[in-house]
Amino acid sequence: MKFPEILAPDAPALRDDRSERFVSYGELKTRAAAWAARLDGSKALVFLYVPNRVDGVAALLGAWQAGHAVALLDPGLGAEGRIALFDAYLPEYVIADDADGNLDVSTGKAGPAPHQDLTLLLSTSGSTGSPKFVRLTSAQIRHNAEAIADVLDIRADEVGCGHLPLHYSYGLSILTSHLVRGAPVLLTERSFTDRAFWTQARAAKVAHMPGVPFHFQMMQRLRYERLDLPDLRVLTQAGGGLSVEERRAAHSFMDGRGGRFYVMYGQTEAAPRMTTLAHEDFPLTPDSVGTALPGGRLEIVDDQGEAVAPGENGLVIYRGPNVMWGYAERREDLALGDTNKGRLETGDIGRLDAAGRLTISGRAKRFGKIYGLRVNLDEIERAVAGMIGRCAVVQTGELLHIAHVDPIDGDVVARLADLFTIPRTAYRLHQIDAIPYTGRGKVDYRKLEREL
Repeated sequence: MKFPEILAPDAPALRDDRSERFVSYGELKTRAAAWAARLDGSKALVFLYVPNRVDGVAALLGAWQAGHAVALLDPGLGAEGRIALFDAYLPEYVIADDADGNLDVSTGKAGPAPHQDLTLLLSTSGSTGSPKFVRLTSAQIRHNAEAIADVLDIRADEVGCGHLPLHYSYGLSILTSHLVRGAPVLLTERSFTDRAFWTQARAAKVAHMPGVPFHFQMMQRLRYERLDLPDLRVLTQAGGGLSVEERRAAHSFMDGRGGRFYVMYGQTEAAPRMTTLAHEDFPLTPDSVGTALPGGRLEIVDDQGEAVAPGENGLVIYRGPNVMWGYAERREDLALGDTNKGRLETGDIGRLDAAGRLTISGRAKRFGKIYGLRVNLDEIERAVAGMIGRCAVVQTGELLHIAHVDPIDGDVVARLADLFTIPRTAYRLHQIDAIPYTGRGKVDYRKLEREL
């Protein structure tokens, strides 16, 4: 993937927690070129445990410039998860922080060549120890970045806030949608609960603030009017469902200051954004996630794949040039081409109104979201079952509930925290007499949720 066009080499590009100044686009290009030289060689797989720092972005851009496929991974992933991923994919290069906290590269053995057009691998789940990745090309990434930049009106002189992890598709899209406009991004690993975050955002003149439901709930508790971000012009919400009342609070705040609030819907499989609800459309359909991004198209079908009438619920299908090529679960899968052909079955249930705006009604598959990161509940359940035997996993709010029959020997939560990147505080353990089942012999998750 080529480096974004440098329209103004002296323009500010990136700033992180280690600096009080912005690195220019020209300097970022130089740093990326240095990484490309270090990674020079035939097409390879690069594992990048990417921090929200300038050097992390430079390494990513450099690896792309060298023509490699990059798997973006969470630096917080534990040793067990890292080993499992390494064994499944055999990367030629691993870039991660050394003992001094600086990015360095180690090399492995050459595996089967990835497809020449493969650019990016992203985890299908918020728990980035998962071996299942989404396969994306540079064309898919760039198309989505440009579409997002268009609908959000990203401007070259306005700063975006890159507080979401770069290994998370939403976080990466903040970066790419600003790079294609030559706009600056403040990269930070600080949280909304850190006072220094708000001081930093104010000093950097942040104009675009993204967030998942947790962040909007936090801003509402802190009180929007007390955030003191005088340059803030755009709020964007994605990463899970936010209640209509919470949406209204954000929209009212931005409307009152002449700004804009957008609700967005996406999946990693779509690189990642699929729809946007425009600020001016919010009063019309406050529970909607909006219309398809430019170049995309939404369909609602029944269980037989037939289109349903406007207003009727059905399976949400998205079509567009940003749809992934397919999944990978081992190194050999990286050689595969496009198996999806621009069509994505989202696994969501929803309906379209006469204007083409989508409202999500529920999930057709067992996925959840914890702090905005998608979590495969079945995957976690399998991992827990391997540790403690009979169990079932359900989600309520920001919590994962693990119901188990047999007594637990050892610290299961610690092992899960090492295997996945879900916060330890999200787990709750419940010993019960028996796992409830339906008449068809399947776990009755709805009954379990009611009983816990």
